[in-house]
Amino acid sequence: MKRPRTLYLTAPSSRVPGRNLSTHTKAEALRASKPAIHTGKPIAHCYRAILEASSSAILLLSTESIILEWNHAAEVVSGWTADEALGHSYVELCLPIEAREPFLAELVRVAAGTELRGLVSPLRTCAGSLTMLSWNMSRVFGAGGRLIGLIAIGTATVPQTRIEEELRLAQTQVDHAERRALLATEEERCRIARELHDEFGQALTGLKFDLAWLNRKLSQAPAFTDGGDLQHKVQAMSGSVDRLLDAVRTTATALRPAMLDDLGLIPALEYLATAFQDRTGARCAVAVAPELLSLALPSEISAALFRIAQELLTNVMRHAAASQVQMRLTRDGDNVRLDVTDNGKGISPERVTTTDSFGLRGMQERVSLLGGRFHIAGTSGIGTTASAALPLAECAAR
Repeated sequence: MKRPRTLYLTAPSSRVPGRNLSTHTKAEALRASKPAIHTGKPIAHCYRAILEASSSAILLLSTESIILEWNHAAEVVSGWTADEALGHSYVELCLPIEAREPFLAELVRVAAGTELRGLVSPLRTCAGSLTMLSWNMSRVFGAGGRLIGLIAIGTATVPQTRIEEELRLAQTQVDHAERRALLATEEERCRIARELHDEFGQALTGLKFDLAWLNRKLSQAPAFTDGGDLQHKVQAMSGSVDRLLDAVRTTATALRPAMLDDLGLIPALEYLATAFQDRTGARCAVAVAPELLSLALPSEISAALFRIAQELLTNVMRHAAASQVQMRLTRDGDNVRLDVTDNGKGISPERVTTTDSFGLRGMQERVSLLGGRFHIAGTSGIGTTASAALPLAECAAR
């Protein structure tokens, strides 16, 4: 629209009331010192500036829907310029045929004195596409109470189905990103575990052999001063190397046990059970449904179930004070299911629902990312059972 958008203001009078003026004169001077209030063009320009600054489409319509005013936002949303729209029927210019009759009926109601709020109506753009607007309408009166027209303020709306679809799409993208991050983490664990085993493990093993060779040479050499001390030192160094080797193997296995990739989930769970028994003295058994013995689980699912079992056994060791733990791997319809049950103290409902339990939250998120279910419940003094079920859709028979 090519209209002036300048806001005109009237400067106040420069006369200031003095102390020696009469009461009548002072009153005149006070009135003269105030800004004059004008009607007409300055006010019209003010309204025009407000209309053009609005992000909502603002129309002034006659009671027969003739367009009398058309602001910049209306141009943007419709594609019709003010010159193209003014003087035309809004109903005929911008509404599809099926929406015209209801819109005209609402104009009649507004003209009769009803203020309209939230009327959702389609607007047909100059390109032929449709956009939904929510309209608020009321009457506008001029001097003497004469009805000038109907003011209509339209705000673009987004259909609820579109919002829901966009939310679903965003959630799907987040889930895929988290799943890729989880896979990347497992791959990095595997790489570090291999490096620890191959590089550090081999280097420490070589050092162990060198120390054994040195110890033999010292024992075969003719007696000399401090020879015994050197042998004791070599033996102490050999013991340090042994402890380092154990630490490297333990760390590598915790990161990613080689048997999980080489032999599969079941031997890895049995390894966890054995390690748990050795550390705690509590009995830990693994039971596997026969139909799973011939089923090749995808690496992603095997890794998830192994990590969940690992975290659950750690929780049992730290909090449960249990003497018996059982891990059961079964098939539950289209899912593979891992149940870990202990006879310890029993997890409290407060701890299940707290957001501070990073271990529980991590297991829930891991299972959710793979489209599965996770549940944990306990009874005080009886024990706790945790269950993770993951879909078998990607599994294939051996």
